[in-house]
Parts: sequence; C-alpha cells; structure tokens
Amino acid sequence: MKIINEEEKIILYLYKSFFSINNKEIITKEIKDLFIKLIKYYKLSFSGIYDVYVYENKLYGTIIEIIKKDNLLFSPDLIDIKVKIKKDTNIYLKTKDYFVFKDYKSVYYYNNFYYIPIDIIDNDYLKLIELTEIEYNLDLKLLQKVCLKNSYKEKGMNFI
Repeated sequence: MKIINEEEKIILYLYKSFFSINNKEIITKEIKDLFIKLIKYYKLSFSGIYDVYVYENKLYGTIIEIIKKDNLLFSPDLIDIKVKIKKDTNIYLKTKDYFVFKDYKSVYYYNNFYYIPIDIIDNDYLKLIELTEIEYNLDLKLLQKVCLKNSYKEKGMNFI
C-alpha cells in the first residue's frame, strides 16, 4: 500500500482488489475499518466531512481518494463519509520519457507527458510502476477522440 498525504486529500494505492463484494453497504463498512487502520497504524487524524472515491481496476487493484469537504462544528471527533465507487476504472502509467514505453503501440501524448493504458501491459506493469506515475482520472474515450484528429498514428504513436 502506498499513501500520498496532501493538504486536504489522501490517496491510497492498493495493489490488489480491496473489495471482494459489490455491495455498497459492505464496502462502506470496509472503508470505515480502513479509516480506523489509518488512524491507528499511520497516525493520521480525521475529523469532518469526507468524500471517498473508490477506483477499481482488475489488473492494478484499488485506488482510494479521500477528500475533505468540510469541518463538523458541533463535534470535532466525528467523521462523516460519502462513498462513490467507480468500477473498471481506466488506469494509465504516465512519464515524460517516451523510451519507457517504446515497446508499446498505444502510447498517448498529452500536456508534455506520455501515457499508456495499464490494461495492455499485462504483467509488465510491475516493473514500469517504478519508472512512472499512476494516472486514474483520464477519460479514454476523450483521449481516443482527440488522437483521431492527429496524423501521427501511422508512426505507432497517438498524439493528443
């Protein structure tokens, strides 16, 4: 598990599927248990209202984004969470160095970065994770629409 703790947001990268059941009530209970573990083992403190986004990908695993929305004025010890689940999320590896992805055809270029969908890499993604960053909020449909307008596809790269 990898944890990135920003000012008002915490991102958890879990390299396996975290939730075994598709029932939202059970997943919400597991998220509450996760909050307890984060407080107990990682010494993180929580109070207020949080949106919790759960991004799942069959190959990669689960990414959990915890965003603080507001404080609770009447009781600073309470936590209120709203869980939003996104199954089959498109996850990409992102780098500035094209040669990391030189062996793959579905390479996208956008805002000075190269992207590749993690689903086409199969088991190679474990070694590529060390050289890249994970991006999970890109829309593949939007990327494909933009890359069709470019003429670089015949070179094996899709520029955006």
